[in-house]
Amino acid sequence: MIQAEKWQKDLAVYQDINTTFIVEGNVHDLQPWVYEDDGTCEPVALSLYLHRYLTEEGYDPVIFYNRIDGFSNPYALDMVSTFYRCISSDEKSSKSISTATELIRKSMANTVRPTAIIMDLANTIVASPDNLSDEEIEYFTRLMLASRTPTQALSMRDKQPLTNLLFLIVEKVNDIPTWFYLNNPYVRTLTISRPEKEVRSAVIDARLDTVPGAKDLAPTERKKAQDEFIALTDGMTLVELFGIFSLCRQKKYSVYQIRKAIKMFRYGETESQWDKLDFEKVKNAEEFLGKRVKGQETAIKKVVSVLSRARLGMSGIQGGSSSRPKGVLFLAGPTGTGKTELAKTIAEFIFGDESFVTRFDMSEYQQPHSDQKLLGAPPGYIGYSDGGQLTNAIKSKPFCVLLFDEIDKAHPSILDKFLQILEDGRITDSAGETMYFSEALIIFTSNLGVVGQEATTGKRYQTITPEMDYDTIQKELLGAIKDYFKYSIQRPELLNRIGDNFIVFDFIREKALAEILDLKLDTIINNLKREKGIILEIRPPFKEYLLKKAQGDLSNGGRGISNMVETWLINPLAEVFVKENCNFGDSVIIEEGPLDSVGVFRYSLMK
Repeated sequence: MIQAEKWQKDLAVYQDINTTFIVEGNVHDLQPWVYEDDGTCEPVALSLYLHRYLTEEGYDPVIFYNRIDGFSNPYALDMVSTFYRCISSDEKSSKSISTATELIRKSMANTVRPTAIIMDLANTIVASPDNLSDEEIEYFTRLMLASRTPTQALSMRDKQPLTNLLFLIVEKVNDIPTWFYLNNPYVRTLTISRPEKEVRSAVIDARLDTVPGAKDLAPTERKKAQDEFIALTDGMTLVELFGIFSLCRQKKYSVYQIRKAIKMFRYGETESQWDKLDFEKVKNAEEFLGKRVKGQETAIKKVVSVLSRARLGMSGIQGGSSSRPKGVLFLAGPTGTGKTELAKTIAEFIFGDESFVTRFDMSEYQQPHSDQKLLGAPPGYIGYSDGGQLTNAIKSKPFCVLLFDEIDKAHPSILDKFLQILEDGRITDSAGETMYFSEALIIFTSNLGVVGQEATTGKRYQTITPEMDYDTIQKELLGAIKDYFKYSIQRPELLNRIGDNFIVFDFIREKALAEILDLKLDTIINNLKREKGIILEIRPPFKEYLLKKAQGDLSNGGRGISNMVETWLINPLAEVFVKENCNFGDSVIIEEGPLDSVGVFRYSLMK
């Protein structure tokens, strides 16, 4: 049997205690009207719900007001004339807020008939609740005075006293001036949340047969299809549920294509690269990733297991939300060891192009208000129309890899935003639009634990070194990460969301050094040929020279190798090109390194 939602229960409890209710949240959605005799529910508009509830309680009249229609009741026209008789007014055509607030105050003080007034779109009364004009202050002062004067009238039905009520329907409680409700014991806020599982279940059960093929299902198959529908629509409104049913009929999606219909409804497209990812390709993922990321075999093995789970759609299989992101990875380790490179390689593996990585440098989000950059500024603030960087990215490219570089540098309040994303796979932006992350792979990177700081002197020191073995490094870094989330920023719940997906990168060892160097040299050779038409050949003696240079300092990993190659190859090579006036079709052969520390390498040129 379906239970009333919390806001509905609260209304029943407080209607004789409070005079004014601010109704916020999911106010534009349909609301479940529960029939107590059989426990079923009927989705109805909020206005119809309030009309039914209040009239059943004995209120007459129940009146709605908005700036366009003035005072009205589309469900009972006779109540409008009753309302005007109660307040002895001839202002039937008045729509102005000034006159309306006067009439509302007058009706709230009447003792003839129990009256309930619902101000729909009450957030349109003022332009900004924090910057009211004199006229706007008067509007809310009248309403506040009305709220502080509880008045009762006898119900015409059973002669029971009922308190006159005022409802303000808004999207957010802060659409109303704070002084109106703060420390006002007669005002109560009712927050309407998105429909719970049992409500969605009832709605889906009642309408599943409208989906092609559903009527022919056996009871067990029908239950299975219904359960999948319920799981995949977690967090969706009832209006959106009806939209999915309509889409199924319009596009002729069968009951076996529910997942496809929901994906179409959310993203406007159904072809996902995840679905096209061949299982045979997944089997060879370790080899593919290892071609670009060297010396991190342990990390790559763990990444492949996450990719396999993501391809099978098993992110929420343990009973969590089926709308969770495809996967989550937390890559930790020394700088320059391939964390960002691995994220790009994963995007190339899944989507065929590393441009499917959307990178966020979290050092840019160190301020408490930085969440506005991610999700968008609140209405009325500068930049509101621009939206948020994260929400804009996921809206334009829902099938992607999201890379949050150096996540530990973000303000702790930013991390709170990831709790809902990782758990439910969705978040609501500043404009009230829900963004879904169920087709995204989320990757965090961090250097936590690599460098420590002495408590007394503040001096920084390296906590792990290339001389340590991998097991020791992994233990040190995982301990530092867990301490950071548990004690430093007190966000242990984020650890739970990430689970066992922490992957520690090792230092670049000498064994992988030659492979990384070859990879970088091949990239330079190929780019020169493609972009400038110049053939570059590097002979073994010069490679050995570069390798010895790289072996001199492994602390900066691959980034240090890149810097070394730039110093000892790219910069001198640029000088050679200028000196020799190299053009398309020329060939440069580098024989060996310079004879001294400042000389240019020995080379030969063929024009």
